[in-house]
This record gives sequence, structure tokens and C-alpha cells, in this order.
Amino acid sequence: MRTTPAFVVQSFSLLLACNLLACNKSTDDAGDTVVDVEPETSGDGDGDAPPGDGDGDTGDGDGDPGDGDGFVPTNDIPSINDCDPFAQDCPDGEKCVAYASTGGTWDANKCVSVTGTGTSGDSCVYQGAASGADDCDDSNVCWNALDVDGMLIGTCFPFCTGGVDNPICGDPDTSCRVVNDGAIAVCLPNCDPLLQECAEGLGCYWSGGSQTFQCIITAGGIPTGEPCGFNNDCNPGHFCADAAALETCNGAACCAVFCDLNEDPTTCPAPLDCVSFFEEGQAPPLYEDLGLCILPG
Repeated sequence: MRTTPAFVVQSFSLLLACNLLACNKSTDDAGDTVVDVEPETSGDGDGDAPPGDGDGDTGDGDGDPGDGDGFVPTNDIPSINDCDPFAQDCPDGEKCVAYASTGGTWDANKCVSVTGTGTSGDSCVYQGAASGADDCDDSNVCWNALDVDGMLIGTCFPFCTGGVDNPICGDPDTSCRVVNDGAIAVCLPNCDPLLQECAEGLGCYWSGGSQTFQCIITAGGIPTGEPCGFNNDCNPGHFCADAAALETCNGAACCAVFCDLNEDPTTCPAPLDCVSFFEEGQAPPLYEDLGLCILPG
């Protein structure tokens, strides 16, 4: 069953040409605002974008509905696929990866040589969005790559199997993030936004592409109550909520902090209240106590 939050999420963004963050955004939370529940677009909305295009832009900001750096939203990018990332139908010794065919966002797939042996959880080196190559083995792809002394260093995660309409991950503690019209399909661990136990440089954000919370590169460092355009513009532990759900917001959307529904009294400042993040009866077991500090009703 598709689990949907009680609010439609804002897309994620990443700074372009940033030295310490992956700077291309993936398109999956198409910049939706937080009012009525609607299906997300094919993007991830979490700022995962190509960890760089080989020029130091760690590139995760490739284009959630407006990748933030002038990249074209994924839904407007024609698919130019030489292979299927789900089927991994490349010749022996190669694997199917996402790459930026136009130099911006991950918009296509191609076969590249398998040059490494990194397995799930191993550190990896990413060659940039234009190349798409890494040193993970043929079953994994380098993700969440950050610029470390001029190299894009990330972690190997498994490719999803199945297909865009039925993505599959072998580990029940992971979910398939399908981004950019299926060009990207990677199994990533789920996380708890109340605990925020992601690695340095990452935050536990809502991902429209996987319909759960996953560790995503942080972008803006925006605090509670300040205007935002994407979920990972905000500090970890926040959600980019529509202004109508907040007492004050000097923009179309502002950063709202997550809260624990079981805490009494609530940690939310009046007149805000801790409102369930998911629609009634739709919260997965891990997120039954997850709320968001917004106006009640």
C-alpha cells in the first residue's frame, strides 16, 4: 500500500557548484506544497542528484522540480536510455548507471565498465554525473557522494530490481528510491527523522521517490520558521511546509520541525501543535509517533 504523508512535500534541493555538498538535485518531490495529499512526481525530492559532474560540483541537485540550479525538471527531460537500470542488461563486465547526458541532471542511462569491487556499505569514489562511473561492483552504485579533498566520496548501495511500477529491494530495511523518471533506482536504508542518525553531511528527510524517510545530503541549513524551497534546504529534523500550515512564514513555505506525538506536553510552541505526519491509519510502524509542528485542524 502506498503510504502518503498528510502533507504534500516540497522538493529537495542542493547547492550547485558547492564544494562540500553533492550539488545536483534529483527530481522527485516536484515542489509540491503541504496541503492535500497528491502523488509525487517521479523524482525523489530529496536533493539526491548526481554527486557531481566531474568538476567539483558534488552534484545532488539535479532537478527536483526545479533543481535549484537552473536544471530542467526531470519530467521535462526526454529519456535517453541505452540500458535498463532495473534489469541491468549491459554486457558482461559492465553495469547500467544514470548519467547527465546534457551536463546537468541525471536524465539517462548507459553502460559503463565495472572497475571496482565495492559492495553494499563500502566507501566508493564517484566519477561525476557526466561519467556516471564509480568503483562499486556490478550490483551497486555510488550514492550520497560528497567532495572530500577534490574527490567525490560516497557509499555503495544496491540497484533496485523489478521495475518503475514495482521496484524491489532485497533488504526489508531499505526502500527503492526511483528518481528522474526511473533513470535512478537505488535501494537505500530507511531512517528515523526524530533520531537523525545519518552520517555527517546527511539528514533524514522525507523522500517522495521512495515514499519514506532516507538519509539525504543537506543543502541550505535553514532553521525553523524560515522560508525554504526544498526539504533538504532545512536543517535535519525539519520539513518544508506550506505557509498556510504555519503561524508565520515570510514565503510560500517555511521549515517546520518534526515532533513526537507521544510527548506530553508537546514540544511545539503555541499555537502550533504536534500533528500526525501521515494520514490516519497510513503511518508505517517506524513512524507511528511522527508528527510535525503546524497549526492544528
